[in-house]
Amino acid sequence: MSQRSRSKDSLKSTRNVLAGILDNLGIGNKIEQHRIWTVWAQAVGEQISQHALPARIRDNVLEIKVDHPVWMQQLQLLKPRLLEQINSHLDDTPIKDLYLRRGQLRKTIKAVEPELELPELDPAETATIHRLTQKIEDDEVRAALNSLFLKHRRLEKLTKNQKKL
Repeated sequence: MSQRSRSKDSLKSTRNVLAGILDNLGIGNKIEQHRIWTVWAQAVGEQISQHALPARIRDNVLEIKVDHPVWMQQLQLLKPRLLEQINSHLDDTPIKDLYLRRGQLRKTIKAVEPELELPELDPAETATIHRLTQKIEDDEVRAALNSLFLKHRRLEKLTKNQKKL
């Protein structure tokens, strides 16, 4: 048996054990329903997901926050189709109903980190790194590794300089 098929079998058995534990605790169905947060945009489409997001699940009813009254009205009309689409992305634990509520959506903001000014390497350091990768035949792989090693060495140099201060 190959290494890949063994790891797939191991993953399946781990998944089965975990599913059994969750079912014994009585929360397997709830966890399955909460998968909607991970598949929301896929289930309802990109346009709807920009104006409506799942808020919570209570008694098999999914509460959805909607950012505008016009969208609430539109989603109310689409409710049967939305419910069908959502449940098609969940396994054996369907959502029974949708409850639409007006509210402000939390937008995730990606933190912007300032670009670090990395110190330059001297020609000897650069030559050493190029020698490490010179025997790699694939040009793209060699260039990517060179870039990675050069940046890593510059980060090391920056860290070393900061420790001196």
